[in-house]
Amino acid sequence: MKDRYGRPIKSLRISITNKCNLNCFYCHKEGHLGNDRYLTSDDIKKIVETSVKFGVKKVKISGGEPLIRKDIVEIVEKIREVRGIEDISLTTNGTLLKKYAKSLKEAGLDRVNISLDSLNSEVYYQITKGNLTSVLEGIDEAVKYFYPIKINFVALTLNINEIDEFIDFCADKGVILQIIEFLPQNEEDRKFYVDIKPIEEKIKERAKKVIRRRLMHNRTKYILESGVEVEFVRPMDNSEFCAHCTRIRVTHDGYLKPCLLRDDNLVDILTPIRNGEDLEKYFLECIRRREPYFK
Repeated sequence: MKDRYGRPIKSLRISITNKCNLNCFYCHKEGHLGNDRYLTSDDIKKIVETSVKFGVKKVKISGGEPLIRKDIVEIVEKIREVRGIEDISLTTNGTLLKKYAKSLKEAGLDRVNISLDSLNSEVYYQITKGNLTSVLEGIDEAVKYFYPIKINFVALTLNINEIDEFIDFCADKGVILQIIEFLPQNEEDRKFYVDIKPIEEKIKERAKKVIRRRLMHNRTKYILESGVEVEFVRPMDNSEFCAHCTRIRVTHDGYLKPCLLRDDNLVDILTPIRNGEDLEKYFLECIRRREPYFK
């Protein structure tokens, strides 16, 4: 099914918690602060089952940090049971991956994206207030079970000198590097901003192959001599992103979210679930409310 702007619905991004065991200063919290209502694994399965009727084939699980949910393996299992879902991925800070990687794979998870903003423990702590060792151990465990794995690196003045080190690290681990441009949320954060265009130009010069992909982000992939793949992700407040958006989001507290950048047009889906209602009309309303934030 397509929305009023001709954009098909292909994927669902489900935030299963607003809580996290790190405190990254750049976190945008999926564009929604919400409240303390929470979706159960059965709630999530019902939402996914309904989404398939509208064309959804891919589900991404996010948070907060999704692995702090004690029923995370059950959630993946429930989603995998839904006929029509072809791909299940999860975005994580990696701190708990050493514990969960194997069981998540057995439950049916296909891919993981792991946030890693420094290979220096002091800088990592400055950005996240977390322990770098736990993430590195999580990555080592994850590469045993998942392919491809993407490493999300937010480029900041604090870590920009580590680019070459990250490229070598990702080549060694056999993972993809995504260099993400930081979007300051206030004036204080602007001191951490780095323009990633010059970095991309240098990577382009080094690339043995360049692949232009017409996806939601319209992202270019650079293949270096070492075999590592490098992608650049710019802030999602642009018309290119909006024009190719095929995603509906689900907030941790049970609302369908038509647009990442808006929080004033949500559709309550949890109350209808608890009332035993058919959910299709709520998806239709969400799709009706979809429009590009930047046109």
